[in-house]
Amino acid sequence: MAVMNPYVLILVLQLVKRTGSVNVLGSVGLAAPLQCSICELGETYGDSFDHYTNITVYSKPGDVIIGGLFPLQEIDKGRGNIRTRNVALAEVMAWTIDRINEDPDVLPGITLGFEIRDSFSNAPMASVQALELAARNVFGVVGPGSSKVAVHLASLLGSLSYPMITYAATSSILSDQNRFRYFARTVPSDEFQVKAMVDLVAYYKWSFVSIIHSPELYGSEGASVLKTSLNDRGIYIDRYQGLQQSSDPSQIDEILKQTLQKNATSINRYPATVIILFATREYAQAVVESAVRLEKRNKRMFEGITWIASESWGSEPSIITHFNSSRIGNYIGLKIKTFPIHDFIDYYRSLTPSKTSNPWFSYYYKNEFCGGNEDNCTGTVYEQGPYEEPVLLAVDALAHTLHRMVFPRNTSEDLDACVLKAKPIHNTEGAGDLFYLRNSPLGSCLYNKLITEEYKTRTRDEVRFDSSTGDFEAMYSILTLLTANIRNLVNHEGHGEIFNSRDPITASLHDIGVWNKTGIMLDDPLIPFSQLEVPQSSCSLDCPLGSKKLPGELPTCWSCVECDDTSITNETNALQCIKCGPGFEAVNNKTACQEIPPTYLRVDHPASIILIIMGIIGIVMTTGTIVVFIKYRDTPLVKASSKELCMVMLVGLLVGFISSFLSIGLPTDSLCLLQLVSGNLFGTMTIVPIFLKTARVYALFFQSKSSAGRPPRYLLPVWQSMLCMVLVFLQMMILMFIIIFYPLKQKTDYSISGSVLVVCSGATEQDTIIALSAPVGYVMCFMVLSTVLSYQVRKLPSNFQEARYICFAQIIAIIVLIAFVPSYFVTAGIWQKFCIGIATQIIAFSFLMLVFSKKVEIVVLYPERNKIVFEKDKINKLDMTRKERRKSFLVAQHCHMCGQALKPKPSAGAGLMAAASLVTGLQVPGMNQRHPTLDISTAVPTITTTVEMLDVGEDHSTAGPNTHLLVPL
Repeated sequence: MAVMNPYVLILVLQLVKRTGSVNVLGSVGLAAPLQCSICELGETYGDSFDHYTNITVYSKPGDVIIGGLFPLQEIDKGRGNIRTRNVALAEVMAWTIDRINEDPDVLPGITLGFEIRDSFSNAPMASVQALELAARNVFGVVGPGSSKVAVHLASLLGSLSYPMITYAATSSILSDQNRFRYFARTVPSDEFQVKAMVDLVAYYKWSFVSIIHSPELYGSEGASVLKTSLNDRGIYIDRYQGLQQSSDPSQIDEILKQTLQKNATSINRYPATVIILFATREYAQAVVESAVRLEKRNKRMFEGITWIASESWGSEPSIITHFNSSRIGNYIGLKIKTFPIHDFIDYYRSLTPSKTSNPWFSYYYKNEFCGGNEDNCTGTVYEQGPYEEPVLLAVDALAHTLHRMVFPRNTSEDLDACVLKAKPIHNTEGAGDLFYLRNSPLGSCLYNKLITEEYKTRTRDEVRFDSSTGDFEAMYSILTLLTANIRNLVNHEGHGEIFNSRDPITASLHDIGVWNKTGIMLDDPLIPFSQLEVPQSSCSLDCPLGSKKLPGELPTCWSCVECDDTSITNETNALQCIKCGPGFEAVNNKTACQEIPPTYLRVDHPASIILIIMGIIGIVMTTGTIVVFIKYRDTPLVKASSKELCMVMLVGLLVGFISSFLSIGLPTDSLCLLQLVSGNLFGTMTIVPIFLKTARVYALFFQSKSSAGRPPRYLLPVWQSMLCMVLVFLQMMILMFIIIFYPLKQKTDYSISGSVLVVCSGATEQDTIIALSAPVGYVMCFMVLSTVLSYQVRKLPSNFQEARYICFAQIIAIIVLIAFVPSYFVTAGIWQKFCIGIATQIIAFSFLMLVFSKKVEIVVLYPERNKIVFEKDKINKLDMTRKERRKSFLVAQHCHMCGQALKPKPSAGAGLMAAASLVTGLQVPGMNQRHPTLDISTAVPTITTTVEMLDVGEDHSTAGPNTHLLVPL
């Protein structure tokens, strides 16, 4: 786009004004962007065009001119109404340029000049002044002071390729480089102000706030971004109120009342106690004055309220003074972080109209300090405001940029295209070629170097712009009202006394912290508040440590749920509980994790004591029984009890009692191996002999009716013992296979919450199932078979050979398994081990007492029953067959040892009758009769034992050595 002379633009504007038509714009060849800007100016210019094109100018000649635009007068209130605070801004620009000219290291041989104009805080008027500056071919423009005006000027001056650096326009819209190509600023964007506000609200954990904003671009756009940012951080907006441009005091009063009332759509019981006032100074003044009026009507209306001020009014004394004079709440304000210009402060305090050519200073000085009469002047009272340093930074940036273009620092910069364009400005004698500068297109080069270079100024060691947006580094001071006492004791204890002594009349603004891109830092979070704790402003109370926040319908409304025993939280309002991990539990009210000690059956535990006592008793009893059987191994009763099988069974019982001890203590790999082997050997060595003896009884009683002659060999004692050893050996092979391929080893189990169990387990769950089920299944097969057989022989008469006790013992074992197996699977740790140990001991005791107690009683207490005292010769002399004689002899022997009287039926054989006569001393009729067929199971139904064939000699004089009785296990 061709650059048009700004004077032509002014003439075009006058033409539009006088003709009342904008069609002339196309006829003069203006591009579309300029047409739009001029159309807007022409439509809003009004009758004051002539008046404002010929206004006061503060200027100084120089080789290179820098323009300035400051809101020095208010257009709506007429000329002469000076904004006294902004007079210092124009003066600081002039003072900075004078200091640059005095510096021999900056632009040597080139003198900077300035031309400062009034922007009137009005976009059309400011545009005219900007065109006036462009017509004078200024090097760059410093200003204006508001976002609304800056948006217009950035577009207008950008179309003319003039860089513009604003010192106060903060709207985030201006960061768009596509729209505002030549725009930069020495204040941070409102985007960062919004972040600072959000961080401040989050710092105090406020989750329920209200927003009031002014109607112009600064307030509406900033508040909209603030609302979105707060929602993104999970902070709910209670009220979102916008002021109108024509709002009168009563309307503002009503807006404040609504803000302080409960929102009907809110689930919170009370309204938000934090109000963010995002507004320019004028509107903020109106809102605060409204609060003062309402406070006079209701003294408690603003009790507990906290105001957060945006940077535009956060340090404005005329507004802050209301917080001193009225109880309208706590105050926290933001101010762009600036540094004092000490030399300028001294200069300005000593300044008088005679020492400056500033046309606005004379009016300001006369009315502020002289009462309208210069003879009564009291001297200038001045405190540096928030924008003096940004003006200095803008002027320094332009000057240093020009210096680096004219005086390159090295060879690579010397060949830069922009530097080559600027070289003619400086010749060997140091004179400036101003004509070349004013007529060369340096705007793009100047702006690119401006936003990519770093500078050192009078107040900062490093100044740089964001090359993608032209924005300045973001840093805000956090302000509040402090009395002298509070200032002296900010970091000390005893806040209650300090806050109670707060004197609103003497409180003044002071920095209590800072915000930058890294976050917020406060000296003391309690300083802004008149109570001993930070006031709450939330829809829900904070969730304490050890609990998590369960979101509700609204983002900032939640319920608190306590963490489980294995989870913690180390911060309030945590969204999730942190798992302690395997082997750890939550302690200290679920705020810390602590390692859980392993759970196992310790020796001093009551369950262990029970197992130890019962195990010792069982071992003593079993050992005593073994001793009795060994000592009396040659007696008839022990011989008749299948002593080999009984010894195997007793050893198995002893192993069972010992295995119950292995349940006590911390499981190790070796202990796991012993538990597996001992437990299964106990079952095998106990149940297999029972099975063999029960099967033998069943075979002799219920199968001998159909057989003749001698019984099968496998029913003989030797074969029974061999078969028992084979069956036990098979179990040992199964155990060996498991130990090799599916070994059980120590393993830490975390499956139960809050417990660490040390168990014996296989590498996988499948391995564990195989290792446990295979040997147990082997034992269970024999237990089921022996139970069925013992049930079949339970009704043999007179308990001969204790078949009924066998059945009882088996049933007890089954009942114990039925009772304790489910308990094993539903319990864990100590009680699981106890179930294993106590079940083993109960089964062992049942077999020991039911099978062996009667035998031990006879052998030890009644030895006379353990002898053969009847006369064998009498039986040998009876008229009987050899088979009848043999059975008669055994029946008589057993009846004598058991102390039983034989009561034969009349149908009994001669041999049985003879035996009965010998034992009982009774005469039995017909005893000399021959009965070729004798069935002991039918002839003597009271005898409940089968007997083996007694090896009696041909002379029938003595009994052979293999006399046995088959007894229950």
